[in-house]
Amino acid sequence: MRRTSLREHLAESIRSGIIERHLPPGTPLPSVRKLARERSVSTFTAAAVYELLVAAGIAEARRGAGYFVAGVRARRRPRMRDLPGDSLWERRGEVEGQPILVDAGCGWLPREWLPQKALTAALRERGRASERAGYGNPYGSDLLRRQLTNTLRGRGLEVAEEQVMTTQGASQGLDLVIRECLAPGDLAVVEDPTYPPLLDLLRARGVKLAAVARTAVGPDLEQLTKLLRRRRAKALFTNTVLHNPTGTTTTLPVAHRLVELADRYDFTIVEDDIFAELAPREEPCLTALDECRRLILVSSFSKTIAADLRVGYVAAAAPLIRRLARAKAVSALASSEMVEELVLHVLVHGHYRRHLDSLRRRLADAQMKVQDLLLSHGVELAYRPAAGMFLWARLPSPDPAGKVWRTAAEQGVLLAPGELFRPDGRASDHWRFNVGHCDSPRLATFLAGLAAAAVSGRAA
Repeated sequence: MRRTSLREHLAESIRSGIIERHLPPGTPLPSVRKLARERSVSTFTAAAVYELLVAAGIAEARRGAGYFVAGVRARRRPRMRDLPGDSLWERRGEVEGQPILVDAGCGWLPREWLPQKALTAALRERGRASERAGYGNPYGSDLLRRQLTNTLRGRGLEVAEEQVMTTQGASQGLDLVIRECLAPGDLAVVEDPTYPPLLDLLRARGVKLAAVARTAVGPDLEQLTKLLRRRRAKALFTNTVLHNPTGTTTTLPVAHRLVELADRYDFTIVEDDIFAELAPREEPCLTALDECRRLILVSSFSKTIAADLRVGYVAAAAPLIRRLARAKAVSALASSEMVEELVLHVLVHGHYRRHLDSLRRRLADAQMKVQDLLLSHGVELAYRPAAGMFLWARLPSPDPAGKVWRTAAEQGVLLAPGELFRPDGRASDHWRFNVGHCDSPRLATFLAGLAAAAVSGRAA
């Protein structure tokens, strides 16, 4: 289990005391100096404890007066279908008046797992650079695109710089591709389950959706073939390596068959390749089998460098890249050269390969620990990936997903319900777990309670 830091331990102790003693909003809390004396810690640590409590919505700071128990604002209980994409389980400080301490289903890695020192060095270097004025290039930084071209060639995808364009994360890449390649009423095939924001983007475009099941080796080819015989599809969207949310990877035979089907039935394949660098070994790049004729590659550095930098890219045929760049210029004018320079600095000077090796080992270790944790509490795993961020699992509870989600939130655990990953939005008994955030005693306590309730229910 991840060791809890001293300040986290103290913050949890104070939070528990507030709840147990039913302290009303506005109750003054000890000063920083008094807390430091009472808990035998430094004033720096005591101040950091209060910062955690303020961030969690437990305490509020009043300038010149100190810290007080925060008031709980009345808020409408969120319904799962009201919230797009990852926003349901995005950390917001409190849910129903309770702080979220374990973001079990989120879509990002812990900040401490990412190359913070390399980013700090990149920021310093950028700060020393001469100031620039004006907008950047819609295609993106020339130097970063050159670096991306070399990286893709190393994976077997022979592309020229004119075939690569940077984006504000993979989501903007998907949005641009959907707007340029699909018209309202076109049919797009997606995997079930799949990435929730993709579904939102397709629906916003007025695209019709058809789903094929995601299997242990990729999209279900039998389902897909039957679908293509009956209906004219314009595009297939697939997340190939360490799939979100199942953790599975498309095998080479399935990849070859997908390219054959695209040629036979005349449709485009959009490959979401965002997790490829987290794989312990090089996995087949679907787009490399086609050399960007019918395939489009979308990826980003959100999972390996920093999500909030919003740097991604698209690789495709040069004429399509020109169309995408025009569409990008209309909606966003240009890329941010500053953040793209930061990413480039990390790639070139930040020991990026060494960082990836460390990150892969960390994820492999987390996969083992979290799988053991879930299995020991009666959770059923759909697959047993050895790498990557995600697990797709069924909880040991007969209760509806909404009730399970609320129960977890009340205990400080935020879950990711399977219905958000379903193209039709139907209820699901599966949940997404992010192994980077699940090695937690609090999650174990919640799961133990679910397992005990399930046993009790069966006994009754």
